[in-house]
Amino acid sequence: MYQIVLSDSASAELSQLSKLDQLDVVAEFSRFRKEPIKVEKDGAGKILKGDRTIYRRRYKDYRIYFEKQADQLVVHHVLHGNTLRDFFIRSNLDMRDHEEFEESAKFWKFIEQRQMKLNTSPKN
Repeated sequence: MYQIVLSDSASAELSQLSKLDQLDVVAEFSRFRKEPIKVEKDGAGKILKGDRTIYRRRYKDYRIYFEKQADQLVVHHVLHGNTLRDFFIRSNLDMRDHEEFEESAKFWKFIEQRQMKLNTSPKN
């Protein structure tokens, strides 16, 4: 069984959620602290950052980014999906490096797809 540790970023992001959403996300932490990490199952994935492996798990509209360290799961981020910050983390981009950001084909593809979705969505 893993101990869950929240980073300062994850704590701050979690505090921005409604109380009910906070409880839901914390309950999800409890669920996956007991289960082995299953990549590519139930919305799980992994991101390689140098010699580190960061896992990403979808839960409802949120993305939870965490890392396994000995007997701990260190939660680095709790983000709403489809946000720019979530995109940066999934794409392994550093938000401080503007040149890499502007040259990233993944980013521009993301922007084009979002624009197409907005253009094709039904209007009320």
